[in-house]
Amino acid sequence: MPAPTVITDTELTGLLKNVYSQFREKVQNLVTPLLAQLEKGRAGGPRNMRWGGNNVFFDVVVGRPSGATFSSAGYFPPDTTATEVQGNVGVVRAYTTRQVDGLAFVGTQSKDAAFTTIAKKTMEEIKDASTLLMQQALHNKSDGVVALIGSVGSTTSITVTSPYGIASAGQGSLLLSVGDYIAVLNNSDNSVRGRSAISAISVSGDNSTLTLSTAIASMAATDKIVKATASDTSFNSAMNGLINITNRGGSYASLHNISASNYGIWDSVRLVAGTDTPDAGQPTESDIWDLIQRIAGRSGKDAMVRPQDFLLMTTPGVGKKLMESMVGQRRFDANEFATTIKGGYKAVNVCGIPLVMDYYVPAGTIYLLHIPSLSWVDAKDWGFVEFEGAGPWRWLQGRDAFETTYGWYGNLAALARNAHGSITGYTDTARYTHVV
Repeated sequence: MPAPTVITDTELTGLLKNVYSQFREKVQNLVTPLLAQLEKGRAGGPRNMRWGGNNVFFDVVVGRPSGATFSSAGYFPPDTTATEVQGNVGVVRAYTTRQVDGLAFVGTQSKDAAFTTIAKKTMEEIKDASTLLMQQALHNKSDGVVALIGSVGSTTSITVTSPYGIASAGQGSLLLSVGDYIAVLNNSDNSVRGRSAISAISVSGDNSTLTLSTAIASMAATDKIVKATASDTSFNSAMNGLINITNRGGSYASLHNISASNYGIWDSVRLVAGTDTPDAGQPTESDIWDLIQRIAGRSGKDAMVRPQDFLLMTTPGVGKKLMESMVGQRRFDANEFATTIKGGYKAVNVCGIPLVMDYYVPAGTIYLLHIPSLSWVDAKDWGFVEFEGAGPWRWLQGRDAFETTYGWYGNLAALARNAHGSITGYTDTARYTHVV
């Protein structure tokens, strides 16, 4: 008796249907802890200055109280007054835009036809893109440099290093994604060598190889990478970030047209691991304590008095070493050790101050920030760029297609630059893996 024939699913391809769930999950990294701490309208958060005209001006008292003395014969000392200078800050502009074919609107309206509508997808994407841009820009500086060319493979292939333009600061493509439109600037004179979209990214350690969709001739090692449009670039047009504000490496003495070279009290506190701390390979709570006291001595903003006004930030690698050092020194109560900060992010208490791990902190760096001494300069908050009340979507003339643009006019200011500090140069081998 022959064995019965078993019918398998592979023989039923014409019969079987595809069953689609309604689940739609984002798997890209949209973690933005620093931006969350600078959320507006919260007690203890940054202040806001409304922009208009040319710039916003604010007053900074840069002179210490002086002129008081003891007198043997009752004579008054010479009259004196503390020096005050005006800082000023303008606004920059940022945008993200999408164009959608008319048929795509119609084809995605039904839940049976698409997981979401193209309109909802577009709105999600431009808001996510703007959030990520702000998080990255907060860690950068106003020149907008996102990487340097390490080597050139061809007119369409380059290896990039040095995020933020800082050597050994992490993975070269940390601030870049497939689809970004970039410009390559000649490192000697900042002229534009060419523009292209990024079509692929391959990561190996701190080196990231970019595949460009358009050939760019004459590229060379150390050339700068900035984000761009078809007509201009973001070079020297980005917002102030922590590299400016903390005067990293002493390279950004002037901020808001106030020079730390002229007014030393205006400068931030900058320590170098292994020089100003005992060991570059081992961050400790004592290092943080030293940073706290130096900031308090310079600015009067004391994290031991008002720890809720301060935020510590570092990389996951440095944070891990710091925690290992602290756990080895004492036992922790779970409630004492961890806390929840704005945005739902978990932080570790160090010297009573919340410490958050942020993937965008330059490698080997610890920041201590006084949040109330930061100020948003507001001209237009993130929102749709609308024309004559026509709504967020605009018809593209001559095509069955529509366009929407999300935009922001503003900046970040440091009202008391000396209330912020950093420690740089820790050994930091852990890297955020940029999966593309």
